[in-house]
Amino acid sequence: MNAAILTNTFEPTELAFLQRLFDEICAERGLAGGSLAANNLAAQMIQLYQQGVRDPRDLQVHLDPDAPLRT
Repeated sequence: MNAAILTNTFEPTELAFLQRLFDEICAERGLAGGSLAANNLAAQMIQLYQQGVRDPRDLQVHLDPDAPLRT
């Protein structure tokens, strides 16, 4: 298992990946960088990433506000 997962730290490449995806989703949704919605998005992204959701498409599906609720 990746040691970063166990310590809740991120490697620079992981941070860059998450930043790029965050920027893309914010642009698509018209979210301002410091808005409550953007902060909530960032928190959701980090939580999903820490849970092992690493594929950009999977993250976007999980973060889609129009997606049906998952049980």
